[in-house]
Amino acid sequence: MKRRFAVLIGATLLFCAGAARSQDEAPSLSDIKLLDDAPNLARTLRDQWHSGDVPIGFENAENDTEYYGRLRDAGAPQPVSLPQAISLALLNNTNLQVQRLVPLGARAEVRRTLSMFDPAAFGDTGIDRTTQQASSLLQGAAISESNNFPWNFGLRKILTTGGQVTLAWRNNRFNTNSAFFDLAPNYTTSFGVSLNQPLLRDFGYRYTTLLVRIARNTQDQATYQYEASIATTVQQIEAAYWTLVLAREAVRVQEQGLSLSRELQRQNEGKFKVGALPQTSVLEAQAEVARREAELIRVNNALTNARDTLRALVNYRPPGSEQLLIIEPSDSPTLEESDFDLDRSLNTALEKRPELAAAKLEVRGRGMMLKVAENQLLPRLNAVGSIGTNGLSGTDVPTCVINGVTSRIPQADCIAMGGTFVPNNFAGPYGDSLNSALDGRYYSYSAGVTIEVPLDNAQAKADYARSRVDLESSQRQLQLQQEQVTLDIKRSVTTLQSDVRSIEATRIARELSDENLRNQQARYDVGLATTKDILDFQDQLTQARFAEVNALTRYATDLAELHRAEGTLLERRRIVVDRGEQEPTPWYAYF
Repeated sequence: MKRRFAVLIGATLLFCAGAARSQDEAPSLSDIKLLDDAPNLARTLRDQWHSGDVPIGFENAENDTEYYGRLRDAGAPQPVSLPQAISLALLNNTNLQVQRLVPLGARAEVRRTLSMFDPAAFGDTGIDRTTQQASSLLQGAAISESNNFPWNFGLRKILTTGGQVTLAWRNNRFNTNSAFFDLAPNYTTSFGVSLNQPLLRDFGYRYTTLLVRIARNTQDQATYQYEASIATTVQQIEAAYWTLVLAREAVRVQEQGLSLSRELQRQNEGKFKVGALPQTSVLEAQAEVARREAELIRVNNALTNARDTLRALVNYRPPGSEQLLIIEPSDSPTLEESDFDLDRSLNTALEKRPELAAAKLEVRGRGMMLKVAENQLLPRLNAVGSIGTNGLSGTDVPTCVINGVTSRIPQADCIAMGGTFVPNNFAGPYGDSLNSALDGRYYSYSAGVTIEVPLDNAQAKADYARSRVDLESSQRQLQLQQEQVTLDIKRSVTTLQSDVRSIEATRIARELSDENLRNQQARYDVGLATTKDILDFQDQLTQARFAEVNALTRYATDLAELHRAEGTLLERRRIVVDRGEQEPTPWYAYF
């Protein structure tokens, strides 16, 4: 996978992506090494004969603790821009790695479905021997002995029409001591092809390949869901990033407020010493310092939690470090756009929201499954047929005819007694049997139909009913998804419109609070304002500063949520999702 962002790590970890980066790539779906890593025969036998319950190499997988306990604070925070945080998360976020496996699993299911057309070679051989007392003269020996040595080979395949064709080459060597066999041992050989073709249930190219199309539809659905999970992760990264910025600003604001409170305490203590202020003014200032110190402890804890949340989402461990990167945001929220239109956003989401595309494919997939279940309501009517050739050869057992009586005696004795020796026309080695099977003079064929009609067809009816319910459920899920997207868009647009007004209002409020504090400080210096007045205006300025930063970070978070709801977040962040290729159709699945 291409890495199209720059990450430069120096002695203390310096990296710059952001301005120079062109596009980022999410974990690719074209990397299918995991699907192609099937063990060969030797490796399979090794794993199966291994005493463990899991294959060799995976024995300690459940004991892996490499990713445990990596949020300890080690090293100094490093400046990271929002694009850099997103780029690092695309490569390292564990949830994305997990979600990437879902489309790959769906692609593996496509392979499994196509495999039903995979031709299978078969073969068998064996030996049997029978020795038994004769119960009739017709057995040709007082103690009957016989043995068979068959060896057979063939090829069978499911056709895209739904039928099964079998090509078979069958052989047998039979030997007996019975006097009624002219060839002993004898060889029989046959070549044949047989076909079992459904005519109603399971019939036809459209039906047989429907399961493949269902699997491909599921793969496309999983890919859209993967895109949705990427967008959700990016939105979470942005929300966590701006939450960290806000937490940092909260600390800065509280530190400024604490600094002002301490300065006021210092001034009041000085004036108290010279008798210009009562002791209550000193106590008020001291209480305010204590309150702000407690508040600073709280916001510092919130800062640590916000930083850890972002670290866990980015999940990047610098080279040579055992702990995740400690991130210091280098970006500040700004007002990017202020024109939000509900209808425009709704139209965009209808076209680009991956969850909607996945829900539509779910409806289509359930519809196709209903067609599969509907097919199974038909009776089973199959056309069956076979055609083949056969051959025979073997060692000739001499036949002597004396005065019309047939007997088994040596050829010399037959001639001496005035008899006629009659050889078998099919005597010869195994090759003669093979040749006679190949020349087609001796053949066989059969044709017919089979029918099976379940009296109530209860299972097929139950399966159809379940598929019908599943289709109805998927339609309602699509409706629910459309309603949720509409709600997401409406809420985001309304919230952002409010955010834009809040940003302007909080900016004005901060400027006025700053000016008011300066005015009150001047009045305090000449004795026209009390300590309580100064503390109140200090608090107002602190809250105004935080409210302005809060409005900007909330706007940035809500903007990312709107883009996610529209389905344009990845496009706006220039993130490319490699959807991978459709699983190719193997040669054997074309017929």
